[in-house]
Amino acid sequence: MRIVFLIPDLKQGWFWEKLETTLSRKPTSANWSLRRWLYVTEVYGGTLNIMRHCWVARQCGADAVLATMSGQDNYGDVFGVKRPLPFIAWQDRQPEDICLVPDYATQLIKDVDGVAIAYEQSPLQTKTDFDYRSDRVLLWTDSDLMQGVCAQTYPGKPAEIVPNIVDTELFPFIPQAQREQGLLFAFPRKGKDFILDTQTLYQQKGGSFWRFELIDGISLQALGQQFRRPQAFLASANFEGCALPPQEAMAAGIVVVGKTARGANFCMEQGKTALTGETPEEVVQCLFQLENETLRNTLAQNGYDYISQYFPEGKPTQFWQQKLAEFTAHLDT
Repeated sequence: MRIVFLIPDLKQGWFWEKLETTLSRKPTSANWSLRRWLYVTEVYGGTLNIMRHCWVARQCGADAVLATMSGQDNYGDVFGVKRPLPFIAWQDRQPEDICLVPDYATQLIKDVDGVAIAYEQSPLQTKTDFDYRSDRVLLWTDSDLMQGVCAQTYPGKPAEIVPNIVDTELFPFIPQAQREQGLLFAFPRKGKDFILDTQTLYQQKGGSFWRFELIDGISLQALGQQFRRPQAFLASANFEGCALPPQEAMAAGIVVVGKTARGANFCMEQGKTALTGETPEEVVQCLFQLENETLRNTLAQNGYDYISQYFPEGKPTQFWQQKLAEFTAHLDT
């Protein structure tokens, strides 16, 4: 029994970026290119999550591999730690393989002969371009929010919640006292206007404790290093997929404040693991509260305690031990 985790090729450079922009305007061509190339020009959290699942499955004894259209590893040491994972070409899968297919590529499920898993991580990517009613197709997702989205999109088909995996080697816990006082990180590609409106309003109201630093366009390894610095992270996205940044922030000991992304940021429980606000006005109130050192230390510790269940040795390992037992039992019948 082999488990094949399909991910896109990573294609970087002006040609691929231009092609991506061109194809996005032509849905028919985009569908053809997906089947031909299935590539991205930057590394997304959902892909990282799939790669981490492959790694944990292998740690649990599974014959698990990553698959790309090219069969090549375009990512290198994307983890920032040495975890080599085997790659195969998608066309080299076998009929007896169990194939996990990401949400944006579910039309490829029709090519799978055996068991196929549609891994629905983002509310913006759920599609009905495959036979989800088939007994050989399983639905996996990552949160209560996405379970509800799946119930509406795939009526009558249960979707199992799969734990995200938070990498503590990349994002080790560092106490608030050892971080740069008043430094707040935000990702401008996830709600730049919201970030700027929040920063402007905070300063207009006399706030001076928090200084905003926008992080974008750096590698995952560099992000892991940068996450050793701030005391706070601003969650600013309206929509999220597996929503790793707030979870990784909590693992690192960073206080999380901001939007819940309609529930995708399930780790953000108001007043316990984070301070939440859906508007710049609400977030600014939270920022003034977070000027209190005791509150910051409490939230940072609570966030770490909560998110620790998603470290590889926690729920992810338990999940894969259970799944491997179920898959083996299914094959024996």
